[in-house]
Amino acid sequence: MFKLAVISALGVGLYAQAPQKPLRERLMDRALKGDAEAQFDLGKNFETGRIGLKKDLVQAEHWYREAANRGEPFAQASLGILYGFGKGVAPDLVQALMWYKLAAEHTTGGDQTTITEMRDDLASKMTPEQIAEARKRAHEWKPVAR
Repeated sequence: MFKLAVISALGVGLYAQAPQKPLRERLMDRALKGDAEAQFDLGKNFETGRIGLKKDLVQAEHWYREAANRGEPFAQASLGILYGFGKGVAPDLVQALMWYKLAAEHTTGGDQTTITEMRDDLASKMTPEQIAEARKRAHEWKPVAR
């Protein structure tokens, strides 16, 4: 009988856990600690208004940039989209092309093909000087320390 009481008491302790924070709070905690994947996810969710976050393109750009500056290629491609289409930011084709170029260099397979197509489509609408400037910026870009 005593063993049963001890096992029962221990079992309650094993399963009695503090309630978990909502996903948006867990993402924010990780993002603030420099987790590039969490920063990218936060950017996506601000862009689309998911997981209880209000759609906010300024916040989306901020979190994409944080992740992109850490070398997260999908955040880099997302910045390319924002700047290429002027989505929540002033259109900036040079900056868009720079981010697409960086993203294409760090992806593979179908992801790389898609980003390369977006990059090449954008470049077809730019002057040689703009393309040269975007390439220069991409070449000079360095990720921030993790």
